[in-house]
Amino acid sequence: MKGEDSTKTEVDFSEATKGKLTFLLAFCVFIADLGSFQFGYTVSVLNAPEQELRKFYSESYFHFFGVELGSDQSTLLWSCTVSIYCLGGLFGSLLVGPLTRSFLGRKWTMVSINLLSVTGALLMWGSKMQTSFQMIVVGRTIMGVHNGCAIWVVSMYLSEVSPPNLRGAIGVTHQLSITIGILVSQIFGLQQILGNEERWPYLLGFYVIPAVLQSFFMMFLPESPRCLLIDKDDSGAARKALEKLQGSHVNQDVYIQEMKVEHENELKEPKISLLALVQSRSLRPQLLVCVVLLIGQQFSGVNAIFFYSTSIFIQAGVPEEYSDYATIGVGGINVLVTVVSVIVIDKTGRKALLLWGAVVMTFSFAILTVTLGLTENLYCECGCQQGRWPTGVVYYVGGSCVLPNATGHQNATMSTAAPFVNPYQWIAYLSIVFVILYVIAFAIGFGPIPFIITGEIFRQGARPAAYMIGGSGNMIANAIVGLVFPILQARIGAFTFLIFMVVCVLLCIFIAVKVPETKNKTVEDIQKLFGVQGGASAEAPTGTSNAANVGSTYL
Repeated sequence: MKGEDSTKTEVDFSEATKGKLTFLLAFCVFIADLGSFQFGYTVSVLNAPEQELRKFYSESYFHFFGVELGSDQSTLLWSCTVSIYCLGGLFGSLLVGPLTRSFLGRKWTMVSINLLSVTGALLMWGSKMQTSFQMIVVGRTIMGVHNGCAIWVVSMYLSEVSPPNLRGAIGVTHQLSITIGILVSQIFGLQQILGNEERWPYLLGFYVIPAVLQSFFMMFLPESPRCLLIDKDDSGAARKALEKLQGSHVNQDVYIQEMKVEHENELKEPKISLLALVQSRSLRPQLLVCVVLLIGQQFSGVNAIFFYSTSIFIQAGVPEEYSDYATIGVGGINVLVTVVSVIVIDKTGRKALLLWGAVVMTFSFAILTVTLGLTENLYCECGCQQGRWPTGVVYYVGGSCVLPNATGHQNATMSTAAPFVNPYQWIAYLSIVFVILYVIAFAIGFGPIPFIITGEIFRQGARPAAYMIGGSGNMIANAIVGLVFPILQARIGAFTFLIFMVVCVLLCIFIAVKVPETKNKTVEDIQKLFGVQGGASAEAPTGTSNAANVGSTYL
């Protein structure tokens, strides 16, 4: 029996790596990724219309309470609005396991949670009519619950419908959709489109369109074959789903046998609940990789880079009225590089892209710390942004920038002085180069790959719990960076990037030592890379039952 199983596993591996991208599989990927698109849209949608929304907050606050909203109160209320989706996202990530393991499965979980998306969108859209800033806060919280659940269910579904030779490329489309969502929100947020006083409610209500489209089409698309076979024990439905996804030519027995082998191995292990996964010593290496990569994705400083990008462009001489377009340009680069990642990930491998991406991010932060630090010190504090005069320091006197002479007395204002050529302009341009370099490194490595690896290194029974733990850590890290970075930036300026540089150095070491290469490997092969043999996991906690570690296959 053992010899027979072994033979079948060999056949499974060789046949399974010949999967094709059919039209229906591509359409399934596109529709599923609309959930990821909504997450990306949420991340960036409030950036462009901030001033219009804060003005509305003041009006609404006065309408409800009859007093003016103070400056500190306004800042606090706005900060809570921006970051509260992370709190909703934390709760949403905890719903992944219970929903996907229920009768809903992967497909109907994506359909049902769009009710949250539509509800949140309608609340935010109607806030102006009701003069209620509270509706925006509540709506964004509900959107966070949707996003926190959707990004992990989408990643899970993509990993389970993809043949091994395509799972990397298909998995990257998840991150690609996030970057497209960010870019679309930046474009729609322009004053000329939806980011103005009259149309910002439509900007916040736009979620209805992708949510309705995803729910409608997903109802007619196949469920994950692995979910059907292993979670629902429906071999006939799994075969039909395989035929739809891969075509009638596919050798269904190969895929079904591979999933059964994994399932049989997992039945030898106790059921993997959230607590059991945390306590299981045999799965601890996989869990460590999952958590470190997903938390590291946020602590690697990508949000800080995007926060700084507009000010960097202004310092480099880009007119302020065009700075938003420059930021959109960076968003476009983010999308294009993620497309490149789709092409190269199954050729280059996950580990190489992660490692070299982290190395380039480290180098970029080192240079940016120097260039931005110099820029902050070489530009005058009064805001004239013309740098140090070759013969002395610029001072702010009587409401204008002036030039001291050798004795320190006022000599001339900048407006009446001789034409000035900033000798430090090249430093700001160098900063732009390394901002773009960082975005490229992140988009090809730490942007998409942590989601992919999480789906690859766990069997099906442990995967929902792993997504819950990793997703919660990712959302908590996102919230920490969002709340702490502005404070650090105000206190220590560009030296904030030294913290992110240290994080990237630690991530480089961790990837080199702990993260295996998972390219073109089945789940059983990947388990062996972590030292798990045959599925026995004797040290799982007591009180768990044997029936649930329903296996996942090679993703």
